Amino acid sequence: MKKKYDEKFEIVIPQGAHEDDKPKKMKLIKRTECVRCGACCTKGTPSLLKGDLPLFTSGALSYGDAYTIREGERIRSGADDEIYESFIELIKIRTGEGTSECIFYRGEEGCALYESRPAQCREYECWPSSSRETSGHAAEGAPYDVFEGLEKEGLTRSDIFHSVDVLLEIIKKHEEKCSYRGLSDAFEKLAGGNESAVEEIMDMLQYDTYARPFLEERFKIPGGAMDLILGRPLTSTVNEFGFKVARRGDEYILLPIKEKEEA
Repeated sequence: MKKKYDEKFEIVIPQGAHEDDKPKKMKLIKRTECVRCGACCTKGTPSLLKGDLPLFTSGALSYGDAYTIREGERIRSGADDEIYESFIELIKIRTGEGTSECIFYRGEEGCALYESRPAQCREYECWPSSSRETSGHAAEGAPYDVFEGLEKEGLTRSDIFHSVDVLLEIIKKHEEKCSYRGLSDAFEKLAGGNESAVEEIMDMLQYDTYARPFLEERFKIPGGAMDLILGRPLTSTVNEFGFKVARRGDEYILLPIKEKEEA
């Protein structure tokens, strides 16, 4: 019988005893290969690299299977629960709703995408002591986040939609209207007592919110692909700035999270 130990070792517990009735000694075996335990699949998802583009063209991945973390977006790490600002654009595989588990993880069955899994999943090694330097896995919630090489090799929306001019123009316009840099600046103004910043923030939230159904209807873009094309809705990611958005009819209200929770 085997039990997992610290994800890097296995304790092999012997059965029975020697002829002199002395118990057999346990053995500590260091892992040297992937045993598909699912530890990395349940703690986050990989960032896609340019070499993963064929996964979309082959149909292994659909546009609804991934989402974009935009430059400047604040993301909460599952490893230490700290908030970090992404300095580059990242394309990541989705997680299950309300979890940090990859959508392709199937419990005891393992990864449903295993034979066509992304490059970071293939390269990631959780067992060696030197894995911090060799893995390159940058999944949120992994033992550590490795971004080395992603600035050069990371897959972007421009790579995916390079031949679809209308989508590239939509993405460009969306970034101009509601970039995270602009959103961050507006929240800094608000923190400094500038109440006019609320209007700036609401304009960005409304543009982002209403652009999505418009694009679905006008260009017949599947709703599931919108988080890849435009990134996650600002109405949800604004939480990492310390605010939540409440909706009353057609009106949006910006509330500090603490104030809302106390109410």
